[in-house]
Amino acid sequence: MGKGDRGEFVRDIQKDLIKAGYSLPNYGADAIFGSETERAVMRFQRDYHLAVDGLVGQQTLGQLKEVTNSSKASNDFPLPNGILQKGDEGAEVKQVQRALKRLNFDPRYIDGIYGSLTEDAVSRFQSMFSALENDGIYGPNTKRFMEMELEDL
Repeated sequence: MGKGDRGEFVRDIQKDLIKAGYSLPNYGADAIFGSETERAVMRFQRDYHLAVDGLVGQQTLGQLKEVTNSSKASNDFPLPNGILQKGDEGAEVKQVQRALKRLNFDPRYIDGIYGSLTEDAVSRFQSMFSALENDGIYGPNTKRFMEMELEDL
């Protein structure tokens, strides 16, 4: 599926893109696969390390379903326990990255690698709350505040 396609399936894809955090500010879920939808698909593909072609094929559709099925409120963004910091890798880092993106502290990539971009996003989030140490390290206190913010969305 790609540019020029229309219909309910396109609308469903658009709704899923919006739910996954890829806004369609000009046209929304209008059931028309235009340039805005194509750009959102390409950003999604880039963020999830898929082939960036702007087309919604099996891989893109599968990843989009996985992301939207795991994203409703704070339950949709389960956050790991423990401490994560620069140099850590894995599924738990991806969970933190997804939550940061949902909270508009975009770490740029949801790749499971706690690098300087993720550290910066955590630090920017922490700077919003005087009760948090602004150190870029994800721990129990940062988790509590992230869950509180996710519940308000």
